[in-house]
Amino acid sequence: MASTSSESGPPGDRGDEGGALVQGATVRHDKHGQGVVAKVLDGGRKAIVRFDSRPAVPMVVADAALQRIGALPAPAPRPVARPVVSADAAPDRQTLEALRLGVVPARGLDRLTVGRHEELARVDELVDRASGMLVLSGGYGTGKTHMIELAASAGRQRGMLVARATFDPVEVPPSHPLRLYGALCRDLSGEDSAATGLRPLLEALEPTPERLTGPLSHRWLSPALFAVHHAPEPLAQDVLDFVSGQNHADHRELSRLLRRQGFRGPDMLGLPDYRTFGQIMAHLLGGVAAWARDAGRGGLLVLLDEAEYIDRLGAVSRDMAENVLRFLAMAALPADQLGFQPDGVYRGGQGAHRRIPVRYREDQPLAVLCAFTPNPQVDGVLDRTLADARARVALDPVRPSLLPVLAEKVYGLVKAVHPHLDPAPEHRQAVTSALDRAFRGGRVETTRQAARLVVEFWDLYRQDPSRALRALQGAGG
Repeated sequence: MASTSSESGPPGDRGDEGGALVQGATVRHDKHGQGVVAKVLDGGRKAIVRFDSRPAVPMVVADAALQRIGALPAPAPRPVARPVVSADAAPDRQTLEALRLGVVPARGLDRLTVGRHEELARVDELVDRASGMLVLSGGYGTGKTHMIELAASAGRQRGMLVARATFDPVEVPPSHPLRLYGALCRDLSGEDSAATGLRPLLEALEPTPERLTGPLSHRWLSPALFAVHHAPEPLAQDVLDFVSGQNHADHRELSRLLRRQGFRGPDMLGLPDYRTFGQIMAHLLGGVAAWARDAGRGGLLVLLDEAEYIDRLGAVSRDMAENVLRFLAMAALPADQLGFQPDGVYRGGQGAHRRIPVRYREDQPLAVLCAFTPNPQVDGVLDRTLADARARVALDPVRPSLLPVLAEKVYGLVKAVHPHLDPAPEHRQAVTSALDRAFRGGRVETTRQAARLVVEFWDLYRQDPSRALRALQGAGG
């Protein structure tokens, strides 16, 4: 293949000559068809390719498996300069609707955050490092879920896969590690695809011998990788569901069927719903994180919300929940940042399970962010788990002095959606004055409540300014 720079002859004549992979080149794969190189990896030995057959799921492919069939596209005409439109001016009705309902919006949070500079810096540090464990501790209304959403957005913007789970005493109890793992797999997603789960990641990876049976193999992910690429679809989905923690199928039968299809790696081990399987959960998450990086991602960001359920568990389940947090810490932190001896943490299962290492790779890019409501029991768990005090961030309640800032941010959002809104300056000031009175009188306690009050005021103001001002006086006390 010749270089993809300009040469004589039609592009198709250069398909089997030499030449380095370059971003933007058109290539062909025997199985996946034609595509475009989105990014070159590993010094040109691999590339992330967006194939025409599945453009939403970029795949990592070895250079040797690609044929060059086209030169770099001609440079696009230089666009005519247009005025830059601020992100704050972009209409976002979805964000407004979330504020009306009193819930944390999934979009636009960065435009509504006040007084969290230090906390946001810590979250950014965790995401930039793509490893480690950070705990947010705060009472109701201090913004734990808000910070979780901001972290998810930051992770996706940096190319990480993000998986979030909210603890629930029945569906996702913190004492059951494989239920937690299953919930995280259901939510697993990246910024460039609407699809969730393990399938997009596995489809983006080549089933190479190194990854199926060699030094990069994984006891559960390798069979799933083989199944996604080589097994009939019903079997592939069954294996994927099992490895994702979505069912408790017979792993022996699934392994037997995979061998009939040509898989030569070790058989999968069972994944029963045991509370003592924290090391298996950690090994699985570490594998997802490492394979995400192999696929050109930034790693895996795990987000755990509503972790205050730990204090509602019985004594035995609470001990198991502490083990789950310890295994997460062991998978995400270096040993010198642990508040316990790793060898002393109980591992369950048969001998084959207990021999599975907690960390799939020593350098795996796994970052964990947890949100807790503080109480003595939870504080004790954290003291015994994390040796570094910087791994814990206290979220204090909003300061009254920040309410005018919040009110103006919400007004800016409303103005972007309803550009004809043009209130008198004293009416905007009336909103912040009413918020201050309501906050000091205990009628507004959280930024979420404050934002909802402001949105409701401007909704009414657009219809009847006089009525809105009268209602605001009643709301403010």
